[in-house]
Amino acid sequence: MLLPIKRMLQILRTIGTHRLLLGDCLLCRQSSQTHPLICDECQADLPRIPFPCPYCAFPLAEPGIRCGACLQQPPAWDRLRVLADYETPYRQLIHRLKYQRHPECAVLLARLFSASLEQDERPEALLPVPLHWWRQWRRGYNQAAELAHAIGRLQHIPVDSHCLQRIRATPAQARLNKQQRQKNLREAFTLHPISYRHVAVVDDVVTTGATAEQLTLRLKAAGVERVEIWAICRTLRHRS
Repeated sequence: MLLPIKRMLQILRTIGTHRLLLGDCLLCRQSSQTHPLICDECQADLPRIPFPCPYCAFPLAEPGIRCGACLQQPPAWDRLRVLADYETPYRQLIHRLKYQRHPECAVLLARLFSASLEQDERPEALLPVPLHWWRQWRRGYNQAAELAHAIGRLQHIPVDSHCLQRIRATPAQARLNKQQRQKNLREAFTLHPISYRHVAVVDDVVTTGATAEQLTLRLKAAGVERVEIWAICRTLRHRS
């Protein structure tokens, strides 16, 4: 007899909590007494972007400047915050979270992301990138919402999972370029009435920026003054 999805998720979360108590490193599987879910050696080896462009996170030679592409064509959003490029081990952790139902990966990724945040003005709410109800039902949960709730608990920022809704089931975007993604996302989202002035849209990976751009434009049209994009990784390159 198949277990209901809600019960299955409860079991998975229990397994994640058990691993947290054991201190197993999710990367090398060695015991970790200092940092739950990741050992000191693996944490020291994590790739980072030392001086990211504040708009696209493209690696730069020094802090506090923007890349040439963003100076010429600024994106719709006001800030992009990511941990690193979409590479090992982040790629594996995101894949396990997204497709293999390992919610403990969201706990680790959220903790690493939270530790990277600067102590500046915080958004009023975190808005996870929504999944269409059919895709979320098939997957069992929305990985962006898992990340948003984990980050929100660490940063004491409320999560609004109802503000943004995906009303059109679009084809998977993994193999599409930016122009194809923009066409694919047309009229895909709707926005419930809000009164926020500063929000952060949370996702796992920013690829071309098409989804982030569509959501940012809708939020700003609704009166939001500042929209940040918070993601674990980027594959975004200079926009064309």
